[in-house]
Amino acid sequence: MKNLNQLERKVAIFHAGYGHKKVSIIYRGKEYKHTSTNTQASDRIHSDVDGIDNNSYYKTKKQAYLSLYNECKRANNLR
Repeated sequence: MKNLNQLERKVAIFHAGYGHKKVSIIYRGKEYKHTSTNTQASDRIHSDVDGIDNNSYYKTKKQAYLSLYNECKRANNLR
């Protein structure tokens, strides 16, 4: 499985309107984009808390990045 550093390089998050984020991933050398409403994951990624945050649905940043990465793969019909 990918580690946090690899995910940080492969996933980019941009603001796309109220409650929406534009997620861009690099998958097998190509860029794919998707608009996500997963604000819990993007909030966890942008939080300043390192390590485990027990007040969040995503306990680690890796879980949040992986969730957005997989969501974008599903939206683009990638395996």
